[in-house]
Amino acid sequence: MIIGIGTDILKIERLQAAYDRTQGRLAEKILGPDEMLVFKARLARNHKRGIAFLATRFAAKEAFSKAIGLGMRMPMTWRSLQTLNEVSGKPVTSYSGALARFMTEKQWQAQVTVSDELDMAIAFVVVTEQN
Repeated sequence: MIIGIGTDILKIERLQAAYDRTQGRLAEKILGPDEMLVFKARLARNHKRGIAFLATRFAAKEAFSKAIGLGMRMPMTWRSLQTLNEVSGKPVTSYSGALARFMTEKQWQAQVTVSDELDMAIAFVVVTEQN
């Protein structure tokens, strides 16, 4: 059964401006520890691809918060949701802390997809009840 859906789209240049304005602290606020490792590696290889990664993860967190119906309120926090990739490239969600307990208690799971183009990033999340 579908519990909720959420989507988010953003201009990458706006995120880049916020990243620059905070001298990179924006990434530390948004990304979980595993996401941060990927972000730093991508940023070191190609700055634009690193920022695109940050943008898709920002969008995924916004879309997820809409899908669970709470917005950015506890137990949802920026760093408690991580969107990582399986070896195949498929994006998957990972939870920590109070959000992990919340998802387990509700018996909910989330499917996520992210995409980016030159100037835009988008994420779509579907939250379902586990059977």
